[in-house]
Amino acid sequence: MRILFAGNPSIAVPALEALSEDFTVVGVLTNPDRPVGRGRHMEAPPVKETAIRLGIPVLQYERLLGDARMQVTALQPNFLVSFACGHYFGPKFLALFSQGTANIHPSLLPKYRGSAPLQFALLNGESHTGISIQRIVAKIDSGNILAQETLSLDGTETTQSLGEIVAVRAPALITDTLERLCAGRLVETVQREEDATFSSLLSKSDGLVDWTGTARSIHCKVRAYAPWPKAYTTYQGVQLMIASVYGPVDTAGEEPLPPGTDCGTVVRHEKEKGLAIACKDGLLYVDRLQLAQKKEMDSASFINGNPRIIGSVLGT
Repeated sequence: MRILFAGNPSIAVPALEALSEDFTVVGVLTNPDRPVGRGRHMEAPPVKETAIRLGIPVLQYERLLGDARMQVTALQPNFLVSFACGHYFGPKFLALFSQGTANIHPSLLPKYRGSAPLQFALLNGESHTGISIQRIVAKIDSGNILAQETLSLDGTETTQSLGEIVAVRAPALITDTLERLCAGRLVETVQREEDATFSSLLSKSDGLVDWTGTARSIHCKVRAYAPWPKAYTTYQGVQLMIASVYGPVDTAGEEPLPPGTDCGTVVRHEKEKGLAIACKDGLLYVDRLQLAQKKEMDSASFINGNPRIIGSVLGT
């Protein structure tokens, strides 16, 4: 098996490393370098940096047109593995791989097809999610399932921490799947279209917190949108990022509101838990915050510089 690996972010790096140890990876397909930061310096995708370190040829394309197909053909791959790639693989491109394809997708397909499966699993308060290895077909995330692994969630995960878990667990799943595929011991499962759900692209505006929601839903939102786009509200007309919430999701809203308290009111500060903020059905504790143009800090440090936040109503 001669593998072309397609991917971009750091979540895909351990899978590439594992495949390069157990199989022949003839090339890596990734996006072009991008300008980042205030200085707009060029930054390479983490997968590219890993490929260079491993001595694997790198192909960088925005779109997979004729030139890209020629460059891939020259490497003589017969199998495609993709993980967080972002490219659309058309029929001409997929035809280059005589032994087939496999995509690593961080959800239990057919649930949460699309670009933000980790975020949507957390946003919806799921008790578990997982990793799927699927065939690549024209319709997004609709290919036959080759393997799946379930991951339990304890209600404290953020998108970043859950991504780190997926990055650690995916390598063993993909290498085992390919070994069983090569040995002819793999049974493919057709996805049930009637069970399919979708995760759409996120935007910065999605992070706006509505304090009239339940404490649980806001707890989920803060974790789902960390590190991006970040949940936010306003304080004295200035954007205030809600960087982190206290405790597991099942504790959100356990403490009742003081009578007559408006949603969004900062009721008090507790040293161990953070700022207690009034939601529809109880209190939510926020333990890390960040005002626009300021550094992120813990709630105690924030209170030292902004004592008047106690008693104020956020989002007004």
